[in-house]
Amino acid sequence: MLPDRSKRYAGADGNIPRLVLAANWQLTLIALLVLALLAIIFPRKALVEKLYQQETLDELTLLYIQNLYRADTTNADVALLLARSQQSVMDIDTLESILLNLATEGDTRQRIEARTMLLDAYIRALERSPSNKKLTAHLIDLMQKAQQEELPERLAREFASRAFELNLPKLGLVFFKMVNASQPALVLEKYGSLALGEGHHAVAASYFLLARDSATTLDESRRLFQMGIETYMSASLFSQAMLSAKQYLGNLADDPPTLRFLSHAALAAGDTPMAAEYARKLVFRPDSSGT
Repeated sequence: MLPDRSKRYAGADGNIPRLVLAANWQLTLIALLVLALLAIIFPRKALVEKLYQQETLDELTLLYIQNLYRADTTNADVALLLARSQQSVMDIDTLESILLNLATEGDTRQRIEARTMLLDAYIRALERSPSNKKLTAHLIDLMQKAQQEELPERLAREFASRAFELNLPKLGLVFFKMVNASQPALVLEKYGSLALGEGHHAVAASYFLLARDSATTLDESRRLFQMGIETYMSASLFSQAMLSAKQYLGNLADDPPTLRFLSHAALAAGDTPMAAEYARKLVFRPDSSGT
């Protein structure tokens, strides 16, 4: 007969067997009981609202949310809560499967939260893969579907910046108006300078050229127009520079300083025919008194 465990030692009786406090199935059962208790104590809707207020979620709470979502994938708030808690580790396809419908079909709060998370996810993904056409198309689609709605300032400003960066100035202007309805040239130029300081040349150029359309004097229009074209040129975005020059020339079409500037810019961009066209306009402009 073996002595009591407390009197035994490894040298005489071999390894002392470890006592098992609980088996894995018992731990799982305990977790399920705790979750069931939470469901009883807190009504599901009230619990979800309470969890919404938390910045971080522990593993047990996350498990509860995942189970709720599996039980009802149409529950918008649970879906948003799951996506928010896992957005840093979820792949873009999984995140889209949870959020895309909510971005257009949820209530105002749900649409805003879904769009914000999708925008952040697209930005992160495009930073890793800038030439991903599929992601770019999804981002554009997200913005286009949001342009008719009221958006918070941060989201509207981000959409505007992304649209300008993708050379979609009309779409960018829609979101810009949500933040600055009057489109003053001074504010647009300020945003352009901020974008330029961050290295976003295409965005900055778009802001300068939109500011040119809002300018009240010819000198101001000329200055902002040249700033926009020069910003494109400094980033070697020559085709965008020449295309934007045509699009935003407007009342500067017969302005001698502007025509001289464009002739030199076209030569620098390697567009000899365009340089010659601007040179001809300079020589044969309707009013030659300004030379």
